[in-house]
Amino acid sequence: MTQKISPDWPTWYDSKSPLGSAVRYVAALSPQFDWVGIYVLKGKMLELGPFIGAPSEHTRIPVGKGVCGTAVAENADQNIPDVRAHSNYLACSLETQSELVVLIRDKKGKILGQIDIDSHTRAAFGPEEEKAVRKVADELGALW
Repeated sequence: MTQKISPDWPTWYDSKSPLGSAVRYVAALSPQFDWVGIYVLKGKMLELGPFIGAPSEHTRIPVGKGVCGTAVAENADQNIPDVRAHSNYLACSLETQSELVVLIRDKKGKILGQIDIDSHTRAAFGPEEEKAVRKVADELGALW
């Protein structure tokens, strides 16, 4: 049986693994994306879903803690060019230099989760990277 394709689905979307397909697509956008994952918001806790990169001990992050939790608490994407200069940073890897967190919202604007990207390069995320990841987050939110 073949998978039914909707003309409204983004080209990266796989209905059998929507979050996983988003992670795979985002990870392939740049060689500077060393860790890519999706955290799903469940109440006041972010829970790690699919990811590509080294395993993380941060499988559950309270809202307000770290860059990921701050994004939800402030209802704003986070682009941290130098994680060592960020007071609320949760170290996932000693190699991580910068982090980008882009919120996933449903059609009404409710936060559902986020795409989290770590890079071993300082200031790895410019406007082009943010725009590309925001597009995927918006598409994913619309399909959630």
